Amino acid sequence: MKATPHRTMRIRVLVWALLLVVLVPVVLSACPLCKEAVPDKGPSMWRGMYWSILLMVTMPFAAAGTIAILVLRARRRQTSMSGGSAGARS
Repeated sequence: MKATPHRTMRIRVLVWALLLVVLVPVVLSACPLCKEAVPDKGPSMWRGMYWSILLMVTMPFAAAGTIAILVLRARRRQTSMSGGSAGARS
């Protein structure tokens, strides 16, 4: 059987697909806690998990909000020091 470019391409795609199917679940596995399958320690453990996830989700928004507020305050302070308004430029 002669190897044609089309057949070679099919084999390459198949090999890459197999590698992705085998390796991606290992790379994209869940958090370490889920990966280790910690036994249930009661409702207090799950309450702690809830709060830690909530903190991780809200922290980027809190950081971005803090930076935005600091930038706005600095711009207002700069505008008030120069005596003009930011929208009065021509």
